[in-house]
Amino acid sequence: MSFSAATHAALWPALLSLPLTWEALPEMGVAVPGGLHLVRREAPDGTLFLRAVLHTSEDFQALLDGRGDYTEEELDDPYAVIDDRWAEASERLQPLRAEAAQTLGAPSPSEEGPAHRTHWLLADRTVAVGLDQADQDSPIEVCVWLLPPGRTLRHLDL
Repeated sequence: MSFSAATHAALWPALLSLPLTWEALPEMGVAVPGGLHLVRREAPDGTLFLRAVLHTSEDFQALLDGRGDYTEEELDDPYAVIDDRWAEASERLQPLRAEAAQTLGAPSPSEEGPAHRTHWLLADRTVAVGLDQADQDSPIEVCVWLLPPGRTLRHLDL
């Protein structure tokens, strides 16, 4: 699944202007221009936030089980395939960071943590963009997060 460049361009201004009440985020999430839907989630500490997936790789369960639509070479070295998908996702992330910076300004200084995540700490919200993978057999996702002000993905253990 991937979203178009036009969707990405419309996303960043929408994230800035979206009216939010952090204590009462809509349970069904929030639709933004371009057909993207921000899904309401809850961090381990109970903090509510919004998240959308802009691109996702395949699920790796079949690959790790030695089956699926892969070449024999890929099945012999599944971790090389997963590494390749991380590289592909990282390539998709770079233009997103640049697009976001055009609207949101310079990103906040990096904190310790994954280098594949960027934050913009704004007065009333934090916008984050980056890569996510729940576990080794799950898809690699290019995501955007909308967090309460002053919070980062690391603060929320995400």
